[in-house]
Amino acid sequence: MLKIEGVTILSFYPDWMHCKSLGIDKPLLGSVLYVLVHYILPGGVEDNLSAVWRDIESFYDELSSENRYGHMRQTMFHTKSQPKLKGKAAEVKDLCPVLVLVWQKYMNPLLPIHQKILMVLKGSYKSLRVFICYIVFRVLCFWMMVVDCRLAGKIIA
Repeated sequence: MLKIEGVTILSFYPDWMHCKSLGIDKPLLGSVLYVLVHYILPGGVEDNLSAVWRDIESFYDELSSENRYGHMRQTMFHTKSQPKLKGKAAEVKDLCPVLVLVWQKYMNPLLPIHQKILMVLKGSYKSLRVFICYIVFRVLCFWMMVVDCRLAGKIIA
């Protein structure tokens, strides 16, 4: 494609859903769930997963999340190579703010690694909010330009 006249690397625009929700968020959220269930909570893996799932459901309600996982199994975030959450983009996207709250509930605030994990989770969630504001801003600018052009046409005519 880069051999087509006028097409450069600047012609490409990253797809937010595939880059973020289905890209970096899946290993991030899967890793956080793995650490919670296998290392932070004191019980067995299945008991820990049940406790985390109860918290997820509770925070889903508290945040009025639209796109929710219906259940959570260990196989949904544990693979042979690395933890990676399975699910649809909307489910992953809406789990991010919920997992921030779940992590805050169980993390040890005195451990620097736990603080860093919290910072990455919050950054992932906030980056989505910034992107949404950017899209809204672009749409508003477009419509302001349309209105401005229509007004200019009436004034000149």
